[in-house]
Amino acid sequence: MAESARYTIQSLVFDSNQDPDSIAVESPGSAPLTYCNLRDQVLYVVTTLNSQHFQRNDRIALIIPPGPEMAVMMVAVMAGFSCVPLNPHDTKPDYVRNFSRIGVKAVVVQTGTETSALTAAEVCNIPVITLIPAPGKAGKFVLDPAALPGNAEPEFASPSDISHVLLTSGTTALPKIVPISQKQSVITRHRQVKALHLTSDDRCLQMLPYFHGMGFGIPVLATLLSGGTVICPRDFIPSDFSSLLKLFRPTFFIAGPAHHHAILREMKKVPPLSEKEISLRLILSSAAVMPDTVRRELESVLKVPVIEQYASTETGVISVNLPPKKGSVGIPVIDHLLILDENGIPAGPFEQGEVTVRGETVFSGYEDAPEENAAAFTEGWFRTGDLGYIDNDGHLFLTGRKKELINKGGEKIAAVEIDMLLRSHPGVREAMTFPVEDPELGEDIAAMVVRKQENLSEYEVRQFLLNHITPSKIPRKIYFVAEIPKTPTGKPVRFEGTRRYS
Repeated sequence: MAESARYTIQSLVFDSNQDPDSIAVESPGSAPLTYCNLRDQVLYVVTTLNSQHFQRNDRIALIIPPGPEMAVMMVAVMAGFSCVPLNPHDTKPDYVRNFSRIGVKAVVVQTGTETSALTAAEVCNIPVITLIPAPGKAGKFVLDPAALPGNAEPEFASPSDISHVLLTSGTTALPKIVPISQKQSVITRHRQVKALHLTSDDRCLQMLPYFHGMGFGIPVLATLLSGGTVICPRDFIPSDFSSLLKLFRPTFFIAGPAHHHAILREMKKVPPLSEKEISLRLILSSAAVMPDTVRRELESVLKVPVIEQYASTETGVISVNLPPKKGSVGIPVIDHLLILDENGIPAGPFEQGEVTVRGETVFSGYEDAPEENAAAFTEGWFRTGDLGYIDNDGHLFLTGRKKELINKGGEKIAAVEIDMLLRSHPGVREAMTFPVEDPELGEDIAAMVVRKQENLSEYEVRQFLLNHITPSKIPRKIYFVAEIPKTPTGKPVRFEGTRRYS
């Protein structure tokens, strides 16, 4: 096999030396799927869609509930086509817009589930394929329409073909379209397997939305590359965590801070786990900054380290904090990384600037977005929009988002700094800082706070902040709310605060 051919999803599934009889996918209430079964299922999907005249790089949208069927169907579609995983809870207008923008050629839905994707597909004149799960078998299913008569030889994707198409999280604007090649995706998985020391003994508990890269990258693709087992519950909720931990004995899982916080709350409601009941060797955190209090408590309850991974839809994995260094997102594993100051000059150790990267896993640009691409790239370097610095040992530390700097009369204030301080108050459960319009300053600061103590007052919060930051950084107004608006991966949606309160 040529070296370049290694970098395809087909090669990841068929040529990575997994034991055919080992378990690839498990799910509560179902018989497991072996690697031999998985390969058969991938061949079935590719040959069935090929017979219906779908070809490499055709974009197949998957609107399927979370579970083993979605995991296996994603892998199969990536192997031969371009997978477009979309939120199964989107509205008809969302689907119509995204089908058109992305250029979807077919829509796959699961039988028995209600979704507005069906009427959207009809409006867009896009064929619908129905996935019908096989009772009692994790990840086993048939497709309707079935394969048409003809050539049964499957056509798999090549390294330069598009593996999947994702939408950015859209915390500041309309989501952008990010096409990722087979080679970019698979190189990222190889780096994650190496950095995390994944082996065939590992078992990953998948608990995240599949329509985000964090939901299928490490949990599904990297785990399968290592020859391990993917544990795919249907409709995971945090209260299930303890029983899943005991029953399926995962060795790791990945989530964002919001999911970690929810799991921690549930674990506090049940008796402490014994050493024998804990099979985990590490916990991965990504998508946003993990509050120190949550990290410490989670490590104490589950008795394993919480490891930060820094990655993005556009770049794949950038760094992994293993072995862990407090406050860092790790030593970069991406090919090249530079911190650039406001003038575009490389910064020295401990000097803050924008994190920029380039290399084999970095995408080539947003689709149909020339202005965004001009702003996103500087001389071939992708500008992540994240602010940070490198210490003397080469560890990367993130300090905020460039786009989330609040310009208060010329003073640039990092929203994440105030977020973290608010969360450190014993009476605060969650917090999100955001800009609001001001006729004199241009922007001023406001914050949404979820109380942990019901009687917490705005005055108490202000006094707490006064003891830790300069008065100019204290929010003009603090709004107590029931929950913070977030993306499905737990990132705070700051523009929603601005929209509500400006």
